[in-house]
Amino acid sequence: MTSGKHGEFESDASSESLLARAYGLKTPEDAKGLYRDWAKTYDHHLENGLLYLGPKKIAAMLAEGLEEKSARIIDIGCGTGLVGQYLVSHGFTHIDGLDFSPEMLAVARSKSIYRELIQADLEKPIDLAPGTYQGAISCGTFTHGHVGPGAIREIFKLLAENAWFACTIHGHLWHEAGFERALTQLQDERVMTIEAVRDEAYFDGKEPEGKFCIFRKSPV
Repeated sequence: MTSGKHGEFESDASSESLLARAYGLKTPEDAKGLYRDWAKTYDHHLENGLLYLGPKKIAAMLAEGLEEKSARIIDIGCGTGLVGQYLVSHGFTHIDGLDFSPEMLAVARSKSIYRELIQADLEKPIDLAPGTYQGAISCGTFTHGHVGPGAIREIFKLLAENAWFACTIHGHLWHEAGFERALTQLQDERVMTIEAVRDEAYFDGKEPEGKFCIFRKSPV
C-alpha cells in the first residue's frame, strides 16, 4: 500500500483500496499508522475519489439544532478539517479541533478553520475543562479500529447544559461494538437525550452504512 519512501502512498493506490484499509483496521495503533501516511492526500481521495458526503450531512444536522453561530464547538476526530469547513459554511465562528494524528492536524492547521487544535487520544480521559463547549461534532471517528463507545461519555463531560452533539457511528458497530447500549445507558442516566438517529450513506450513490445521530446534553 505504501511506497518505499515513508509517509507516501503509491501513486496508483485507489481511493477504494485506501478505504478498504481504513475499514480493515483492528486497533487505534493501526489507525495512527494509516492517517500518518494518508494525511496529505486524504481530502483528495475522500472528496474527489469517493464522493464523501458524511462531513456535509453531519454538519447540517448540528446546524439544525444549534442556532447560535458564535457557540463554541469542538470537532472530535477533526482529521484534516473536512467537517470544520462545512461548519464554517453554516456560519459557525468558534471551532476547536481534536485528533490523535499530528499529521492530520498539520493539514487542518493549514486551513485556518480552527481557533485551537488539540492532539489527544479519545481512548483516554480528555484533559479539557468540563462544560467548555455548546456543541460537539464527530464524523468517521466511531468506526472500525478507531474509538469505542466509552469515549462518548467523555465527550459529554466537555459539554455545557443543553449543548448539542452530532456524530456518525458505523452501522456495523451500532450493535456489535455496544454503541446502542452505551447511548441508551447515557439517556437512562439522564446525561443526554437522543434527538434523532438516521440511516444515511457516507458516500454518494452508495447504500446507507452509517448512523447519523444528534444528541442533546441534559440539564443538571
